[in-house]
Amino acid sequence: MASGTLRRMSPTTPPAPQLRMRIGTALLLSAALAACVFGKSGSTPSPSPSPSGAIPKYLEPAEVTSPTAGPGSSAQQIAAARAHIDHIVFLTKENRTFDNLFARFPGADGATQGTKCDGTTVTLQRAVDREPDYGHSFTDGITAVDGGAMNCFNDGAYVTYERADIPNYWAYAKRFVLADHFFSSVYGPTGIEHLWTFASQSDRLVDHERPGQLGSARREYCDDPLETAFSFPHMTRAEQEKMYLLENEGPAGVGEVRASWVSRWPCLDVKVLPDLLDQHGISWKEYRGDNIWVQPLRMVRHVRFSSMYRNVVSDERFLQDLHSGHLPAVSWLTPSFADSDHPPESICEGENWSVDILNQIMSSPYWSSTAVVLTWDDFGGFYDHVPPPHLDLYGLGPRVPTLIISPWAKRGSIDHQTMEFASVLRFIETVFNLPPLTSRDAQTNDMLSAFDFSQQPQAPLILKQRTCPPKP
Repeated sequence: MASGTLRRMSPTTPPAPQLRMRIGTALLLSAALAACVFGKSGSTPSPSPSPSGAIPKYLEPAEVTSPTAGPGSSAQQIAAARAHIDHIVFLTKENRTFDNLFARFPGADGATQGTKCDGTTVTLQRAVDREPDYGHSFTDGITAVDGGAMNCFNDGAYVTYERADIPNYWAYAKRFVLADHFFSSVYGPTGIEHLWTFASQSDRLVDHERPGQLGSARREYCDDPLETAFSFPHMTRAEQEKMYLLENEGPAGVGEVRASWVSRWPCLDVKVLPDLLDQHGISWKEYRGDNIWVQPLRMVRHVRFSSMYRNVVSDERFLQDLHSGHLPAVSWLTPSFADSDHPPESICEGENWSVDILNQIMSSPYWSSTAVVLTWDDFGGFYDHVPPPHLDLYGLGPRVPTLIISPWAKRGSIDHQTMEFASVLRFIETVFNLPPLTSRDAQTNDMLSAFDFSQQPQAPLILKQRTCPPKP
């Protein structure tokens, strides 16, 4: 969901050098780039910059035309995936970090303490069912990451759930695969993250429409040419590098990053994965709950104003298609806001929605050939201790919880491979033999490390919904 803040926090005492690798890059190159002024000028992303000052080759993923997929899983593993997986469900919820849900999960890369912007260390407190809605905009993400220090989150956001609070999410993690180095694609917020789940880019957009940017009283995207949202401008390579280095500065750099933005109509014509699916005769649908912030394909002109938009349907249609034998090969599924886990909504009620959906998938004939990737769309302002790789101008953002659920998912496994939303796209592209969209999905992990196709297929894990705490 949209963050209500685009705040700039005060610079603080630099943290430990090993967490400030990205700032070292800024010190090496800032003198050469300080004079850059923004104009209107018109594949493999690297990991975080090295101490030698390396900057990724591609800072704008969409600049790579016809990217070639980088190294992936073995030919044997890919062939097994294609033989066993016919249906992929990309199920996305909202606004949680890995540490918020799984900091105490046995064997996972969790934490019990966190560092704050003033340098103090605090113990992560037990989260409550209905947490506050903390800022989670693009600049909030840059601020929180703070060049890799992971120390400038909201004071109240240093919280984590225990197993008793979210027992069913923990049950899935114990039985199937928990990915503990899965990051959001961008710093935030929700709407832009969801566009990345279809396009592996956002055509430079970095934010939702804010008050004063709406042409009407509500978000209408391509349906309202008077609507605007913030975006990076077209930049030269030198200008891109300057922004990249400013992002490394955390709170000290966000003001200048934001000052570079322009306002433009959030109606784009980027290639999305459904384009490739259609071209290859592979069925797909977006099952979308009632949530004004989650309408990614309404931002894509050629989808919104063509027959492709008939594939954008209510989330209620998912169960209808599941039980009528019409589940497409690829499904994007998001719940209504009330069931999304987005604060201040109840995480218990959101978990119950997830349990209902997964119970019905596992009880259907589709279970034997289905893989579900259950993830959360952005960090929601909550604390996480693992620095995200700085791949380009957009992120990665903080870690988000991710579960890979399938009869072919490894049993009770924690996958430590670095992944992001583009990894789900590459997973789909790998299974269905499709080319990548941008440098991001071309070079990311294909997620097949989470599967063992030689194992006895896992039986369904049918769970009970819980009685949730009353709303205060």
